[in-house]
Amino acid sequence: MVIVERAKKCLDFVATLFVLHIVLCSLYSGFPTQLWWWLSLFGSALVMTLLGEYLCMRHEMREIRLSATRGPSIV
Repeated sequence: MVIVERAKKCLDFVATLFVLHIVLCSLYSGFPTQLWWWLSLFGSALVMTLLGEYLCMRHEMREIRLSATRGPSIV
């Protein structure tokens, strides 16, 4: 939520992060071919996207305070 700031950007951020993860894993130990690795990758990407969007939407929907709570001013 702090990095992305908008719910619309969550999927882009997660996709970029996981593509970089796949590239780094491929460079370190070869291209992953196991089904469980891919299932856990997509599952964690799904959870990260949904949770990120939920938290960002909660943050975006907060009430905006326009001024400090004071009584009416008489001029």
